Amino acid sequence: METEIFLLNLKARLEKPVDEFLKFFSHKRVEKILRYKFNADRNRTVFAELLAKKLIAERTGKNFTEIKIFRDENGRPYCGESEIFFSLSHSGAWAACSIGDSPNGVDVEIKSRNIDISVAKRFFLANEFEILKNLSGNEREKKFLEYWTLKESCLKCLNLHSWSNVDCEKLLRGEDGVYGKNFYFDDAVTGLCCEKGKMPEKIQISDFENFSC
Repeated sequence: METEIFLLNLKARLEKPVDEFLKFFSHKRVEKILRYKFNADRNRTVFAELLAKKLIAERTGKNFTEIKIFRDENGRPYCGESEIFFSLSHSGAWAACSIGDSPNGVDVEIKSRNIDISVAKRFFLANEFEILKNLSGNEREKKFLEYWTLKESCLKCLNLHSWSNVDCEKLLRGEDGVYGKNFYFDDAVTGLCCEKGKMPEKIQISDFENFSC
């Protein structure tokens, strides 16, 4: 099974209460979800996890309500199914889930994010900063988001504590047994990393209106 990315557009849902969907979560998880002050933050969290449960249920043949999502000591989500690995992300109106049969990680970032080149100088590798420094405008913004999402997705894939030593150019070439790829759509960029390198050709996008638990 190749690693796949699924995205859910929550634009029509973001400002609405999440109450009717809390029945799918444990009491402890509901408490954490309700700590978020704004409905938008609650919806992004809720639907990223519901998307993961739906995808896991489809792959295991289990009922949606049987799927439980746990978190390790670093907050990394897992489902307890030995052959299924997944990762979650959300930004703006998007909830994302990558899923496959090897460790993987996904990150989604909206393109309207302010790009600060000083951030790259401080946190990116020297070779990455040099590449960014020689770009300008939209090309610099695009490359910055490519690197950022690749680093975040690699952190999740390998369960790292910091992505300061993650080399995005190596990821794109699939060196060291970890593979990275970027995808572009509408107003956002995603980064995907996985260990086996079976990358999808495209991402799969759906709207909230077409989503069912």
